Amino acid sequence: MNNNVVFSPASSAQEQFLNSECDITFYGGAAGAGKSHCLLGSFLKFCHHPRTRGVIFRRTTKQLTNPGGLFDAAINLYKKVDPKLRVRMRELELIFSSGATLKFAYLDNPSDKYNFQGAELTFIAFDEIQQLSEDNVMYLLSRLRSTSVGYKKQVVATGNPEYDSFIRHWVEFALDERGIPVRKEIYPTRYMIQIEGGRIQWANSREELEDLYGAGNESGILSFKFIPGTIYDNPPLMKADPTYVSKLKALPRVEMERLLLGSWYARQEAAGYWKREWCQMVDHPNGRATHRVRCWDLAFTAESEQNKSPDWTRGVLVSKDRSSVYTVEDVASIRNRVHEVEKLIFETALRDGHEVTISIPLDPAAAAGAYAKGLQRKLAEMGFSVRLTRPVKSKITRFAPFSSVSQAGFVHIVKADWNKSFFEELEMFNGDRANKDDQVDCCSDAMVLLNRDTQLPDFTLPDFTGTNPFEGSISGTNIPSYSSSLIS
Repeated sequence: MNNNVVFSPASSAQEQFLNSECDITFYGGAAGAGKSHCLLGSFLKFCHHPRTRGVIFRRTTKQLTNPGGLFDAAINLYKKVDPKLRVRMRELELIFSSGATLKFAYLDNPSDKYNFQGAELTFIAFDEIQQLSEDNVMYLLSRLRSTSVGYKKQVVATGNPEYDSFIRHWVEFALDERGIPVRKEIYPTRYMIQIEGGRIQWANSREELEDLYGAGNESGILSFKFIPGTIYDNPPLMKADPTYVSKLKALPRVEMERLLLGSWYARQEAAGYWKREWCQMVDHPNGRATHRVRCWDLAFTAESEQNKSPDWTRGVLVSKDRSSVYTVEDVASIRNRVHEVEKLIFETALRDGHEVTISIPLDPAAAAGAYAKGLQRKLAEMGFSVRLTRPVKSKITRFAPFSSVSQAGFVHIVKADWNKSFFEELEMFNGDRANKDDQVDCCSDAMVLLNRDTQLPDFTLPDFTGTNPFEGSISGTNIPSYSSSLIS
C-alpha cells in the first residue's frame, strides 16, 4: 500500500459521511456534492483487511462502465493507494494487494438481487440509490453478515433527490416544507426496523424500538444517518469550475430546485387536472350540507413481501350544501383481504350514519358485479341507501367535473392526516394506469351522485285539527276535496 496518499474530505458534510459508524449512511441531495468520490473514498477504511468483501451497486452495468464512470474513477483512485491493484475488467472486480476485493454490480430487476443469494459481504455501497427499489436494497442488507472481519460492517449510499423514490420517505424527517434538507452542523442518527409486510418503522432512539422489538444483534434494528450535500460542500469543484453554480441556477425550475437546492418535493407537474391551492382548507365538516355520499373504490390485496404497494381500498366522504360548496370530509383507507375491507365498510357506514348515501363500484366482470350487488344487499338490510356506480367514461372525463368545481373555488377539504396522500394522488393524476387513482375515482363518483340524486324540498305540514284533512294545501299545492262517499 502507498502510505503517502491522503484522501481528505472537502467539507464537514463529507467528513461526517466518511467517518460515520452507522449501519447505513446516506450522502446526497444535490448535484456536484462530490458524492461518487466520497462513496469510493468510504471503502478506503476497509481495503487493507484481507477478508474485506465489498460490492458497489448501480442500476445498470452501462452506468458503471461508461467512460469516466464509476468503475474508471475507482481504478484511478485505488491505483494511487495501491499500485499493485489488480483489475478484472470482465468481472468488474478490483483485487487489492491485501486480498480485499471490491466488485461492481447492477441491481435493476427484482430478480437481480438473487445474484448475491448466499453471499457474505462486509461492505455494500449503492450509487444513485434513488434509482433502485426498496425491496432490492433491503434484501442486500441481509447479505452484510460476514464474521471474518473485526471492523463494523457498513452500508453507504449516495443519490440525488427523486420524489417518487422510496428513499424520500427515509429522509423526510430532515426536510422543510419545500422538501429541502435542513442544514445542521451535526446530523442526527435515526433508527429503523423492517416489520411485518415489509414496512419500515422509524424512531429517534434505539431504545424506542428495543422496547417494542427487543435488544441485541438479532433485533434487526439498524442505525441510519442522512447527510445532505450540495455543490457548496464541494469547494474543489467550485474552484475548478466557477461557472458550475450558474449552470445549475440556469436549469428549468424543477431541475434547479432538485440539483442546486436539493429539494425532494420538486417534480414535474402532471397534466394539471387538479391542484391543492384551488381548494380551501377547513377545520370541520360542513354543518350546512344537505347531502353526503361515501364513495368506495375497492381492492382486496394485502401488503406482502412480493407486493409492497398494492392498490388501496378507499372510501371518500363528500358533502354538498345549497350554495354548491363541496367538502371532502373524510377518507377511509385499507390494504387488506376482502373480509377486512368489508369490516371497514360496515364500520364506516355505521359511523357516518344512515343519512349518508353509499356508492359501490359495479365492475362489468360477472363475479365482481355479483359481489357488488351482494354488498349492496347487506348494507341495504342494515338500513343504508346504496348506489351501484358503473364507470361508463374515461377516467379523465369522469374526473373533469370535480376538477372544474375545484378550480372554481367550490371545494373545501377538512384538515386531517389523510390530506397529504389525497393531495399527492390527485395532483399526479393524468389518466396513466401506472399511477394510483383510487381517490380520484371516488371523487368522480361523488360528483355524479351528489348531482343526480333527488333531494326532497323542506316543507311544513299544516295543522289539520278540526278540519277536513283533504282540504287545504301543502307547500302551495292545492289538494282537491272529496265527498265521503267517494273515499269510503
